[in-house]
Amino acid sequence: MALTTKGTMGTQLDMTRHVHFLFIVGGALATYLAYKIVGQIWFRFTPDVSFPIAAGIGLLAGGGLAVHLWRHEKTNQLAHEAVAELSRVTWPTRQELGAATVVVMVASMIAAAILGVFDAVCGWFTDVIY
Repeated sequence: MALTTKGTMGTQLDMTRHVHFLFIVGGALATYLAYKIVGQIWFRFTPDVSFPIAAGIGLLAGGGLAVHLWRHEKTNQLAHEAVAELSRVTWPTRQELGAATVVVMVASMIAAAILGVFDAVCGWFTDVIY
């Protein structure tokens, strides 16, 4: 389990840890969403929303979906490939990110000003015609 070069066992374990984390977070989100959906359906049939039953059904549905997708070979392979691809990405530094943010904000303001002038001219023109 040495961390000597890229592609060793240590790097693979690190990627697997991220994949498992993604499946856990996805399962938690699916459980929450299933709980909310079951709670809404339960409330339609009876005004008493029973928390343990809705939570249990949500946990079974969301957790079951997460386990199913984790054990599904194609989905698991796709998640590993996505994490491997993201590990090869060169992420911008804080300074590069700040500069890019300023550029986007300035470009958005210029585009908004141009569209605002265009809208005002078109509005004035249609008022003159009609």
